Amino acid sequence: DTVAVSRWGFDEDFATLLDSLEASMPLAHASNLSRPPLAKMIHDLSEGLIGEVVDIVTRAAVAAIESGEERITSSTVMALRYVPLSLRRNSALRHAMT
Repeated sequence: DTVAVSRWGFDEDFATLLDSLEASMPLAHASNLSRPPLAKMIHDLSEGLIGEVVDIVTRAAVAAIESGEERITSSTVMALRYVPLSLRRNSALRHAMT
């Protein structure tokens, strides 16, 4: 069954979530995901949705490893060109209407 989950606010709990995710990533260098402006960028792109947060951080970690930088930075996240879920929903329908 599908269960509705509240969105994460941009607060201390969200910072703790980012710290937990970072601790689980196999990166050689600290990314400091919970510090602004990187935390704010991740929150804005994820729209506070846990699945989106995990997807963004995972993709960014892969990119950081592939680049050899071994840390997630604002540049790493921007390079993902991640489209927030609200802009992805029905995008084909919106495109057809324009």
